[in-house]
Amino acid sequence: MLLLAGWIALVLLAVTPNVSPAIVTGSYMYNLSNFYGVIGYEWSHPYFDLKTGEIYVAQGGSVQVFNPAGMEIYSFSDGELGVIQDVSTDADGNILALSWKNQEFAIVKCDFRGEPRGEIRIANLPKEFAGFSPNRMIHREGLFYLVDKSRLRVAVVDGDGAYRNGYDLASLIDVKDDQRADNDIFGFNMDREGNMLFTIPVQFLVYKVTPEGQVSSFGRRGSGPGRFGVAAGIASDGKGNILVSDSLRGVVMIFDKEFRFQSEFGYRGLRPGNLIVPRDMETDGDNRVFVTQMRKRGISVYQLTEN
Repeated sequence: MLLLAGWIALVLLAVTPNVSPAIVTGSYMYNLSNFYGVIGYEWSHPYFDLKTGEIYVAQGGSVQVFNPAGMEIYSFSDGELGVIQDVSTDADGNILALSWKNQEFAIVKCDFRGEPRGEIRIANLPKEFAGFSPNRMIHREGLFYLVDKSRLRVAVVDGDGAYRNGYDLASLIDVKDDQRADNDIFGFNMDREGNMLFTIPVQFLVYKVTPEGQVSSFGRRGSGPGRFGVAAGIASDGKGNILVSDSLRGVVMIFDKEFRFQSEFGYRGLRPGNLIVPRDMETDGDNRVFVTQMRKRGISVYQLTEN
């Protein structure tokens, strides 16, 4: 009997998925809205301001600002800003926009009303950054992390635009130069510890790169819970859990900091709380996550709860 019990235990261990003992789940709260109803965003990236609790959404040449309850409180649009790829804020309350205009990019600094107050031009990029075209920006402690998701490069610049550091993510994850175009990044974010998190959909993988350049990854192809169809957006909550949206499966998956699968939420459908091709994500650094999607379904907000 002891031998039989031991054999059964080994079989169960072999088939049991790598699941965290403390399960975090997500439940639908609301969509970002104005007085006319849900705003039908597509292809946008939300940004959460930890200092004010406000949510910023840039789309095209405009920026909309939402209060912590998800209601629009202000918006601005200015032709001087060009096409806004991403938005952030600084410690002084300025709005920072990664903007493209006349085939050139710059970081435009605006006041709290969206009035331009100057530009930060990027200087002294190394020669290997020739043709650098950032389409993602994260502002942390006075430094800008500019990401060219097609070329798999990250340039770190200071508040004056001077180059401080850089990462060739392709070489770190063993992608050859002639394979860069086929292995572009979809989602990119950073956790509280400064680790870079990003997805490579064609590899069905999530990568984590430390500030020192150490790489770890996880992911398996599949259609079941915890597996990737098309890994898209990525974010991290205040406890280090990693959230990954899957555009094909229509879900957001939650993994703990040890990459163990916990749960998933959303699912394809038209009811409130369902998701249609979920894409980018942002968290409030604590227990809320903002998920963008297609079909003009806007940005859905979910609460994360540990069971």
